[in-house]
Amino acid sequence: MSVLAEDLIELKRLAEGGAGALVEKLLHEVAARLISDGLRDTREGC
Repeated sequence: MSVLAEDLIELKRLAEGGAGALVEKLLHEVAARLISDGLRDTREGC
């Protein structure tokens, strides 16, 4: 599992625990980065 994926899981855990708006924002940013990296990989043929 990538470091970004691990960070996403940790941020999700924190958000579920009521850690606040900043964690929600970070969760969104990390997810967006993972998605864009995945799209880039598929377009470049991995």
